[in-house]
Amino acid sequence: MFVDSAVHTSVSRDAVFAKTAKGRGEVNARGMGLSGRQRTVLIMLDGQRSCAALAAMMPEGQVAGIVTELLALDLIAPCAGAAGAPAPAAAPLPAPADVPDAGAPQADADVAAIKAYMVQAAQTYLGLLAAEVVERIEGAHDAARLRGVVGHWHMALQASKHGRETAAAHIEYVRTGLRDAGIPA
Repeated sequence: MFVDSAVHTSVSRDAVFAKTAKGRGEVNARGMGLSGRQRTVLIMLDGQRSCAALAAMMPEGQVAGIVTELLALDLIAPCAGAAGAPAPAAAPLPAPADVPDAGAPQADADVAAIKAYMVQAAQTYLGLLAAEVVERIEGAHDAARLRGVVGHWHMALQASKHGRETAAAHIEYVRTGLRDAGIPA
């Protein structure tokens, strides 16, 4: 167990969580007013990453409290069979990239989810410098353009005071997402 001292909450380091239908809807709609870090954790909870893996990408001591908050909001649920997580009452929903728009091809939904993750990381770690990077990310309307922006985004994270520690984990997450979507990284 690791404890977030600010919230006095313990969550198993090995626990794995996935977005609920409500959580996937929140990623798309942004209607609940989540903080930047809450949104980042929500996006990164994919039913495969453990809390320990997420903790390596965030400032120390924040993941446990954020996971607890997301659980309370019913935006995530523990995955059945994950170490340290109780089996949910109902079968967990699969964790697709995010809920695609009706009729939109899956690749477009995957690109949108990756872009949302990149925007959130930029806003979290780049401060005022995020505006230009976010503009480039949002201007990438297809996979080919997004690939061109990924390098710029990663370099900006590496150059930032707070992002440099997590830049490698963020680029790996984006590359994996692109690869899983069938988009050459």
